[in-house]
Amino acid sequence: MFKMLFVIFFFFILLLFLLGFSFLRTLKRIFFGDGNPARQQAQRRQRDAYREERRGDARTTTPKKKIIPKDEGEYVDYEEVK
Repeated sequence: MFKMLFVIFFFFILLLFLLGFSFLRTLKRIFFGDGNPARQQAQRRQRDAYREERRGDARTTTPKKKIIPKDEGEYVDYEEVK
């Protein structure tokens, strides 16, 4: 029984350690940046491309046309035949 409690306690401590490490790493990225200039440049290019794409979509939006003509068919209520 003590072995099982020790294992649970060990995993709990490990989880707290990993959570704290992740929190500190996030704070480091917020205050000091990522530290990898190539990654920062790639993220900046991706963000700029996304913004340009969104600007292009806003300008080229056309009204939606109905694809199926009115005389193509009609919907009817479903009635089960026994």
